[in-house]
Amino acid sequence: MMVWVDRLAAGISWQSRELEISWSEIEQRLGVELPEDFKSFCRCFGVGQFCEYLEIYSSSGGDNLGILERLDRFRQIMEQHPVVRGVYEPYGLFRPGEGGLLPWGISETAVEFYWLVRYDIQPCDWPVLARQEGGEWKVYEMTMSEFTHKMLFDVTLKGFTIAELVPDPFYDAAP
Repeated sequence: MMVWVDRLAAGISWQSRELEISWSEIEQRLGVELPEDFKSFCRCFGVGQFCEYLEIYSSSGGDNLGILERLDRFRQIMEQHPVVRGVYEPYGLFRPGEGGLLPWGISETAVEFYWLVRYDIQPCDWPVLARQEGGEWKVYEMTMSEFTHKMLFDVTLKGFTIAELVPDPFYDAAP
């Protein structure tokens, strides 16, 4: 059976970059183990954008990871503007040992994508949560790369698909 990262790469004729990423260091800084699906995605795609629309908070190799930078930024905003905490309700923004929303991507139309980190299940089983700006959370029981594949290729992913708008999906790697 083909894994979703491979299906995603095949769907856009992408060759894996085979990046070397220091996951143990990244996960220690983050305070949680990340899903294998996401790690495979990062090794394959690195940093970039799908269809000039979807950015995944990936890694360009080594010990850098977009999730860490984004999480730090969200926490700074919450400290400066406590009212922003409401944006993450009812789950709260991720905190090590507590769980919560861990960001993994954003669209050009400000649709945000998260995992709901829970410690009672394996990282590979964390649901994907997506929300249009100011809208309700939608929960998807699938991996991040399956969700991304469906966003690009499946017209039935209501509210989040771009399959009808972009008939030939592509990926632009950051330089």
